[in-house]
Amino acid sequence: MAPGREANMAYLSLPPDLRAELFIYAREAHPEEACGFLIGTQDAEPRTQNFAIAAVRPARNLHPSRDDRFTIDPLDYAKAEGYCARHKKKALRILGFWHSHPQSAPEPSPVDLEWAQGLYESFPERYLYLIVSLRDPDRDELAGWQLDARGEAFQSVEVR
Repeated sequence: MAPGREANMAYLSLPPDLRAELFIYAREAHPEEACGFLIGTQDAEPRTQNFAIAAVRPARNLHPSRDDRFTIDPLDYAKAEGYCARHKKKALRILGFWHSHPQSAPEPSPVDLEWAQGLYESFPERYLYLIVSLRDPDRDELAGWQLDARGEAFQSVEVR
């Protein structure tokens, strides 16, 4: 099934200043892919999946083909976990990951799906994936995604 074709009740709240920050990171890395972490909270209601992003953290892209791939530096993962620990009263945690598509739409590629499925097999949590597109220099595009309950395909997540 194509990305975004399944019904999904997930919503991601991304404040304008954090949205702008993502595009700054992506443009700084251009023409390579930028990547990082989405940190925030999740609604406790089990029937809905409402996520509120409180911070976006960049990570170093270690992939040898950074023009169309990314590999998050494990040291940056530790730093993101440390950030969450320092803000434990706010119950912050890593909700997911973001990366840029320097030349293409903010839709998951087959490589993105493979990466997410590999993570899901190791840690069966349905992380969020936010893709920032720089294909049109006059328009900021981004889209949210999450693996379906079986970890087989991406579903669209509404970004508010």
